[in-house]
Amino acid sequence: METWLVTILLFGFLLLGLLLGLPLAFSFGGVAILFSLLLWGPKSLAIIPITAYEDVTNYILLAVPLFVFMANILEHSGIAEELYDMMHKWMGKLSGGLAIGTVVICTIFAAMAGISGVATITMGLIALPSMLSRGYSKYLAVGSVSAGGTLGILIPPSVIMILYAFLTEESVGKLFMAGILPGILITLLFIG
Repeated sequence: METWLVTILLFGFLLLGLLLGLPLAFSFGGVAILFSLLLWGPKSLAIIPITAYEDVTNYILLAVPLFVFMANILEHSGIAEELYDMMHKWMGKLSGGLAIGTVVICTIFAAMAGISGVATITMGLIALPSMLSRGYSKYLAVGSVSAGGTLGILIPPSVIMILYAFLTEESVGKLFMAGILPGILITLLFIG
């Protein structure tokens, strides 16, 4: 079977599963099992539990759901609102102080949660209305939240770095050490 045909069929069946309302895990899993049977025969089913067990027992990947859990705790605990109020009291009188505070809080969230989407969504819900009501330009408000939210990819502990370390068999600690200085520098550049 041609590679392009397999690719089109894979995406077609995946899209069909999603359109039927199947959960994402069942759509991906069903398509993977179906196409492994079609391409390699029934003997390919013996590989699936072995691969699943190896992935579940990998200590590097164990950190990913824990960071997602931490991000949910941060989002629902109200700590973001308290951090934003603190930054408003500290930097509210400076020119662009709330934008600076937003970037700093996004940096703190990136360091606590490891996921960039948490900082972007949380600060988008909290900081945008507050900045717009205080007369900030909507471009500056959205830009500071968007730019600060992207720092979660670079600032350790980053889920993306953990997945990269797993796939390339690099040291997670070395990747984290390599991300600290660029993360701080980019934060300072965003503030400046």
